[in-house]
Amino acid sequence: MPPDSASFQAWVDDLPKSHGWLQLSPERAYAHAEDGYDAQYGVFAPEEEEGQGLCALLATHGVDTRGPALEIGCGTGRLTYGLARHYPGPDFLITDPSPTFLRLTQKLFESAGPYPARQQFAVLNADDLGLLPPDMFSLIAMRSTLHHILKVEEFIAACARTLRPGGALLMGAEPCESGYILMAAVAQSIAPTLEAAGVELRPEWRKLLKVFTDTVKFYCRRDIDKTTAEDKHLFRVEELGELGAEHGLRLRFFPNATFADYAPPLLPEFENFSVFFLNYLQYCMLFDLEFLKLIRRHMKAQLKYLDDCYRSHVGPVLTGVFLLKKVNGNILT
Repeated sequence: MPPDSASFQAWVDDLPKSHGWLQLSPERAYAHAEDGYDAQYGVFAPEEEEGQGLCALLATHGVDTRGPALEIGCGTGRLTYGLARHYPGPDFLITDPSPTFLRLTQKLFESAGPYPARQQFAVLNADDLGLLPPDMFSLIAMRSTLHHILKVEEFIAACARTLRPGGALLMGAEPCESGYILMAAVAQSIAPTLEAAGVELRPEWRKLLKVFTDTVKFYCRRDIDKTTAEDKHLFRVEELGELGAEHGLRLRFFPNATFADYAPPLLPEFENFSVFFLNYLQYCMLFDLEFLKLIRRHMKAQLKYLDDCYRSHVGPVLTGVFLLKKVNGNILT
């Protein structure tokens, strides 16, 4: 057994176990029904491309993968499945605070591999990352997870501590502040635009619009207590870059990209503003199809204007992939 794997296994062997998992944190259910999570977003099968693309980014950017990988917030395994099939390191620790999510992800691996890295499953809340050994992991992987974490500054510091030099924190599908505020601003013009076209807005449609715009405002504000909220934050790319730099992590940001965009044959398909906006209303905010049809028809000019502004380059920045690589000696080069 390689030395990196031996030290990881010794640490794992000393951890408490419950219900067949390692127990690093108390169990905590997700705020919404875990079993219906994928169906809400139109996902019905494992997507190998997510993990495959993440591993391609590791290779392209020279990340040292000789040590174990850690996934925080595995959810239903959308990233986990491909990562397990393509991560070249010796071990893979798969975690989530929800036991239901852990069971759903475990089911993805009931069939035979190949899975190069040995898998371990653990209950872990991201707020408890400080419990992990220093310089242990080559990779910390997350998909749509950081915005659930209350104390982002402390979390990034804990990631830097437990990463090996040359390792990296990779985060995908995180909401970016400027793009989400733009979506909310566009949403505020939906009601007057439809009314001017003679459309009578149903009370439930007005409520959907208010919930959406109020939700974005809640995510953006930093002067209120978000402890009990499931989703908490929006992010500024430059702030995460500066925060990473404080702890020896160098940021590379890939705007509006997903991990899957970097899987072979490497043909990125970045969504434009209108596609992302309408999909967000449908799948995240649960706007009904009749209302969405009216929005597409009567907001066509406004959405086209925004798309036309970015015909030649990616934008506006709505989300993206954050690669924070730990450099030797905490010196950014």
